[in-house]
Amino acid sequence: MTNPSIPAPVRAEHPHPPRQADRAEVDAATTPVVRPTFTVCIVVRDRAALLVNAVRSVLANTYQDFELVIVDDGSQVPVGQVIDEAGLTTDRRIRVVSQPPTGIAEARNRGLRAAVGRYLTVLDSDDELTEDALARLHQLLTSTGQSWVYADYTEITQGVDRPIRLPEYASADRMLLGVLTRPRLPFKHSGTTIDRQVLDRIGGYDETFRLFEDIELVLRALRSGVHPCHLAHPIVRFQRHDGNVTRGRLGGLVFWFRLIDMYRPWRFPGVGLSLKALRALSETGKWLVTRIR
Repeated sequence: MTNPSIPAPVRAEHPHPPRQADRAEVDAATTPVVRPTFTVCIVVRDRAALLVNAVRSVLANTYQDFELVIVDDGSQVPVGQVIDEAGLTTDRRIRVVSQPPTGIAEARNRGLRAAVGRYLTVLDSDDELTEDALARLHQLLTSTGQSWVYADYTEITQGVDRPIRLPEYASADRMLLGVLTRPRLPFKHSGTTIDRQVLDRIGGYDETFRLFEDIELVLRALRSGVHPCHLAHPIVRFQRHDGNVTRGRLGGLVFWFRLIDMYRPWRFPGVGLSLKALRALSETGKWLVTRIR
């Protein structure tokens, strides 16, 4: 277990924008000597205030055996500077990896290569972990032997908290169909925790997806037989704001249609077209709601 009481400066990689998920590219100088249980990975670009809140929420966790890898995807104000100004540079658990602005999938893979924890916990830069998040994840993972966990979360809109209870599925196939058909995704990627060996086996994030790279990863895992375990407790606080609303919902249909073509559970005539029509109706409805707001 790491000892957070021993200060050390935040370490940063020099930008070497990689294209393939090859762990051998990790700079040995940035790799911790002790392997933690969790690597919490945050990808960020230009969200300084929100990022500091996210980082502090991770450091406040009661379960202390973790590292925090922050991938700076070309922020105008470097993340290292943001962390320094927040007075967090002495915490040895924080590592910053910098790269030019290349996109979310590439940045997530960069974080995956830098991570050395047994489990990777994803956290969006505008979300916060609860203090008991890692403890609950550790208890579930060790008691069940599961390799992939998704969890409930709390949605905060204009200061009002609303717990979001996600569904559970009896099989990977049923969850795959749920991801393709439900208007609201049956999982939240932020807070999702995955065994590193599983991520390495399925190949990380698909960098050809500039949107929905998280959905594609889940669908690929489900198709390979991975059956995610549900943690029925909110461990992420999700602040709803204009910046996290997908304005290009209708443009995103191109990616949804691609996902349906790749992962629809049946190849019978008309199934793909029906799923696309259902998704188009759903996304159009959500787009109209954002327009009304």
